[in-house]
Amino acid sequence: MLSILVIFIGLILLIYSVVSERRAHKNRYNYLAEFNKTEYVDSLVTSQQAVNLASLLNQSWLENLALRWENFKKQLGKKAQFKLLIVIAVLFAASLFFNQNFLRASPLIVSPVFMFGGLLAFYRWMQSRERKRFEAEFPDALNMMTSAVSSGESVMHAILYVGDKLEGDIGREFNLMGRRLQLGETPDEVFRKSCRRYPYSSFYFFVITLRANMQRGGQLKEVMYRLNRTMFNARAINKKKYALTSEARTSAKIVAAIPFFFLFILQFLSPENYEFVMFNDSGRQILYYVMASESIGIAIVWALMKSVR
Repeated sequence: MLSILVIFIGLILLIYSVVSERRAHKNRYNYLAEFNKTEYVDSLVTSQQAVNLASLLNQSWLENLALRWENFKKQLGKKAQFKLLIVIAVLFAASLFFNQNFLRASPLIVSPVFMFGGLLAFYRWMQSRERKRFEAEFPDALNMMTSAVSSGESVMHAILYVGDKLEGDIGREFNLMGRRLQLGETPDEVFRKSCRRYPYSSFYFFVITLRANMQRGGQLKEVMYRLNRTMFNARAINKKKYALTSEARTSAKIVAAIPFFFLFILQFLSPENYEFVMFNDSGRQILYYVMASESIGIAIVWALMKSVR
């Protein structure tokens, strides 16, 4: 019964998280779709457009799933499948230990749920780490690109300069972009591949700026400078938002961890009470109430934090 309740609550939170993420993703890039719809008309061919935004935005769910898997393997690095197998084996062993010492339910139910939650947490942690690396390295790439353009370099040579001088994943991506352009690939195809690797709004802005300049011309130096300042201001606002909500987020995490920490300590301090709460029918009613109220409260706090703009 406990396992069924845990699975039910987990499914509710997962569905709510997916729906919220898709809604935020739609709102985040809605301005790009609107720009594509209002600026481009049927009389214009692809070669006359500054950038084909539909190629960056429109993907089926199968293509999106395959893209996430490819990016996840790149984030894992060399021998990605082997590393993933190690993570799965560790989670399986942890699920057996957790079930034997705390739940004592059917391993056929506990292990899949535990492993799914662990893999989901691991995936989200990898994505968060990747985004932090991108946000730390991309401003340096913009500064170096602005300097190269200011000295009179073309867009392609400026991209190659950033790729040669900048270390890390962003430097390697710029180097790959420059070499593809040198080999004669179309800018739309090169930028589309890079946007699949870094599906972030700031990188979309950067790609649109480059493609518009390569197709239409213009003061790239001034545009790059303004883009860098805009991104800097956006990061400052985002950090301010997290600073203003840090107390509430920390309080929510502490409140959410208290029941589980208490149950863990209770097993060693008072085993008889732990047995009553976990395995007695009357005690399980208390456990179900605590888990349900905690889940609802955390979901409300999480939704309030996500609604902050």
